[in-house]
Amino acid sequence: MPTRMSRPQSQAQTRARLIESAATLYLRDGYAATSNNQVAEAAGYSRGAVYSNFASKEDLALAVLDKHTAEEFEAVRHIMATGTVAERITGLRTWMAATIQDPQWALFKAELAFAARHSRTLPAQLAERDRNARRELTELIEQVTAELEVAVPIRPQVLAGLILALGKGIAIDCLVEPAEPQNWLDEIFTLVEPLLTLLAIDPSAERQP
Repeated sequence: MPTRMSRPQSQAQTRARLIESAATLYLRDGYAATSNNQVAEAAGYSRGAVYSNFASKEDLALAVLDKHTAEEFEAVRHIMATGTVAERITGLRTWMAATIQDPQWALFKAELAFAARHSRTLPAQLAERDRNARRELTELIEQVTAELEVAVPIRPQVLAGLILALGKGIAIDCLVEPAEPQNWLDEIFTLVEPLLTLLAIDPSAERQP
């Protein structure tokens, strides 16, 4: 006989389904064009389910953004966790190339940024998430460079900010000209090998124990 879920488990399942439903509709139809009623209906719930789990449409959108961001960072951590320098760079490039070919997330983030112009709370919430992203990326850079014994000639905080800003710019360009971001990506990675040479790193070398 199936075990009945507890109330917290049921609430967590409902919340997860609503986030998944919202993500699908936001990416397909746009954030502004999607109502909470549509999100609830697509998830198989009444409108009340949305408001019992999220304070507002913005709150639901931020939950969608948080889930996506967590998944992105998890993917990057996995890529950068093991292997030679060259293998990690190749993995990162492959991941970035796949990411820029899917512009819907960039469009969703851009819509949220525009929505912030007419919100009292959204600008601060988005800014907080930007700070968190920079902090997480900074920690990852510090971890990887320490492990590989790389002395990068720029503060990790600054490098993290540059990487995130570059990623945002490429994603926005992809909305206008799909081929151009790939060209930018190719150009960026042509700088990697000379940079490694400058830092006296053999990109094909295995990590030292």
